[in-house]
Amino acid sequence: MMRVFPALFLTLSVLAASCTGARTDFVPQGPEDLAGHSVAVAANSSIDLALSKNEDIELLRIGIGELAVAVRSGRAEFAMMQEIQFDANHLRDMGLRKCFTGFMKGNAAVAVRQEDTLLCARFNAFLREFIASGERDQWIHDWSNNPDSMAVARSRIPASTEGETIVNGITLTYPFIFMKDEQLAGLEIDLMERFCRWGGYRADYRIVDFPALIPALNTGKVDALVSHIQVTPERAKQVLFSEPYFEGSICCFGRDPEAAASPRKGLVQAVRDSVYANLIMEQHWKLLLQGLLVTLEISLFSILLSILLGAGFCFLRMRRSPALSRTVKLFAETVQGIPVLVVLMIMCYVIFAKSHISGTLVAIFSFALFYGARFCELFRSGMLGVGRGQWEAGAALGLSKFQTFRLVALPQAFRRIIPVFKGEIVALIKSTSIVGYVAVMDLTCASNVIRARTFDAFFPLILVSVIYILLSRLSAHALNALERKVNSKK
Repeated sequence: MMRVFPALFLTLSVLAASCTGARTDFVPQGPEDLAGHSVAVAANSSIDLALSKNEDIELLRIGIGELAVAVRSGRAEFAMMQEIQFDANHLRDMGLRKCFTGFMKGNAAVAVRQEDTLLCARFNAFLREFIASGERDQWIHDWSNNPDSMAVARSRIPASTEGETIVNGITLTYPFIFMKDEQLAGLEIDLMERFCRWGGYRADYRIVDFPALIPALNTGKVDALVSHIQVTPERAKQVLFSEPYFEGSICCFGRDPEAAASPRKGLVQAVRDSVYANLIMEQHWKLLLQGLLVTLEISLFSILLSILLGAGFCFLRMRRSPALSRTVKLFAETVQGIPVLVVLMIMCYVIFAKSHISGTLVAIFSFALFYGARFCELFRSGMLGVGRGQWEAGAALGLSKFQTFRLVALPQAFRRIIPVFKGEIVALIKSTSIVGYVAVMDLTCASNVIRARTFDAFFPLILVSVIYILLSRLSAHALNALERKVNSKK
């Protein structure tokens, strides 16, 4: 039964996702008409900040790629996004319509660190030439009307490969930044590539969750932010903005009651269409495979390192030195009292803020430290069941305390803790899904990339859930086999 559960979970979720919410004939004419209604917005966006001042509006704060699906499924009555995004994604074909536009004007600019005035001045000089030549208006027109064709055309122009590297923090938002044929494309990628060719730079990109963009910039993880960041007084206190390169208006959209209802698809057809749109088309399965390999890499090395740290902490914890034992105990309790996401953020943006260590290594160190503290207490509980005679026997054989701990006591303790140890290993593997906060393209982050491209908020997440279920099951089976082998030697 457990073997067929992942497939059943996937198919039922896809069928549920194909259902749509109730229609409404109400058409708001402005933001004042949204009072008493639910509105979906991108979390932490300038739209979120503006609408949050109206307590009568029920805000649904979600990812940008989920806005259209939230309205279609009935989770929200309306949603708000940049007008260029509505047109570019052909949301009208999804049974949606514009309600009103021009709610607020947003000036998007490149953000750099406040002390990086030279880079900001260089970009402003480029931008002034870009605007004066008339290329900027044509550039916006082309990307607004046919982003996919533009992405193919611009990919034939070689990017800069020499000069100083500018690491750009980005968040995927179609048509500004998206994945096309396994490569980054979009209006803002094109803009930065033009600037780099103009200034003799080389562009590099790191995908970062939107809330982590400014922390990543201020801690030196990236050199610039080109991710359609709106200029606000609050953000201007933390970063240095360039002159605006894009001005757009916000539109509100909802379900169109006059749109022809699409025929209800069968389960097999719904799954087939979702697989094609999210995996086969544009070869998104390769992106998921790369993310899976990163997840496996982080999980494997984190497990090995956390076991070593846990055993080492346990040895120090059991020393007769009261000061040393209390220090290790305090450290373990402190780490366990902090959520693993906070540990990851502290390691990335505080401890390793000024280093050039990759996000993957930061993630491995973070999980190893967090679960090493948990394993310390596990090993210690197992050690308490090892009789004092075992330690005395080790001493009689001429073994040091560390040798007795490693060769005699630890193997016996490990047999006792394997049942609990299995749960911790599975928890570690699932915890790796948060590494997108430190710009690591893991399995979950890869699914977010696909969702941002296809506007399908369900299938990529359900598929990733099934993969994590399989990884957890395989890990549990491997540890069960290890438990049987270890206990057979009793």
